Amino acid sequence: MLPEGWMRSTVGEACAIKNNLRLPLNVEQRSELKGSYPYFGPTGVLDYINHYRIDEEFAVIGEDGDHFLKYREKPMTLHFSGKANVNNHAHVIGASTRCSPKWFYYWFMHRDLTPALSRQGVGRYKLTKKALCNLEIWLPPLSEQRSIAQVLATWDAAIEVSRRDATAAKKQLDALAYVVLMGRRRFGQADSSAVQESQYGPIPSDWRYVCIGDIATEVSLRPGLQDAWPVLSCTKHDGLVDSLEYFKKRVFSEDTSKYKVAPRGSFVYATNHIEEGSLGYQDLYDAGLVSPIYTVFRTEPPVCDAYLHALLKTEHYRQIFAAATNASVDRRGSLRWRDFRAIKVPQPPLDEQQLIAGVLADARREVHLLQQQVTALEREKSALMSELLTGKRRVRLPTVEAAV
Repeated sequence: MLPEGWMRSTVGEACAIKNNLRLPLNVEQRSELKGSYPYFGPTGVLDYINHYRIDEEFAVIGEDGDHFLKYREKPMTLHFSGKANVNNHAHVIGASTRCSPKWFYYWFMHRDLTPALSRQGVGRYKLTKKALCNLEIWLPPLSEQRSIAQVLATWDAAIEVSRRDATAAKKQLDALAYVVLMGRRRFGQADSSAVQESQYGPIPSDWRYVCIGDIATEVSLRPGLQDAWPVLSCTKHDGLVDSLEYFKKRVFSEDTSKYKVAPRGSFVYATNHIEEGSLGYQDLYDAGLVSPIYTVFRTEPPVCDAYLHALLKTEHYRQIFAAATNASVDRRGSLRWRDFRAIKVPQPPLDEQQLIAGVLADARREVHLLQQQVTALEREKSALMSELLTGKRRVRLPTVEAAV
């Protein structure tokens, strides 16, 4: 139901489409025009060049691309005010007497545009100017548009601050992980200035380098006929997960008789993708099943699993895995146990391993809390946005503004 005082219209009738301001430039041309003015594509800034064609407030919506199918997670629109350029793969929306660019930006930000799209090859979609003109848009009075946009912009600013905090905390965690896992920073232990050198880098003199095969063994168990263990998958960012819960659908074979058993307390890595960070620790269930493409192994004392897991998840070891994969015996882009077990890792005394693991766990919790805060703010803003853009919740305007 249309709110009182609002109008139903179309983009072609209510908005100022200014595609004549677009500036098509390829990568080579832009490389010769480096400067300070942003050059926008459909989903963000592509480059910065030394001149501008637009000097006003405007919104951008894509003309072609595959981003249209990701409207729930990614914004379909961009907003900018000032000197800039837009390429020929996006539509430019300026201010009109009926619709502000900021209102257009929020109205179509997460809107499903697929009914208006035409196909342009495999995985490519196009929003023609004609289709754009026919898109429906609801219009409050300009004063209410501005007020609603200001409310949402305030939420955007708060979310951006939270995102920056979470990103900074993650960078600090990564930096901390490297210095403590490689012995550059100690916690009440021996002087870290006393080091020993090796092909893997310097470590404290009271640490040692050991092959993974010296502290761990491969697990090669198959499920029994009566076993009904959940199937697990290894992800780059979330580690080992229950496959059905995580993907919300079956992504594994119905026949799991040849799958491997991953007992609680075992490590699992994707033999073909470990260099991408696909390594996890199984602490979800007493046992789970993983595809034959995975390798499963368990450590032996004196090893703190949390320390080893943190070490193997660092960028430093991701690069070591990539190099070992390229030099592996079968040369098929996989890192099987016989090659993986030969990789060396630094091994501090057990009490220091446990201390390092605890410090990193505290830092990870802080990052997780900050990321949860971002998610909560985004969820609240999305709910508020839905109500404001449909008039279910109205913004109270001063009497003078309401009359405009």
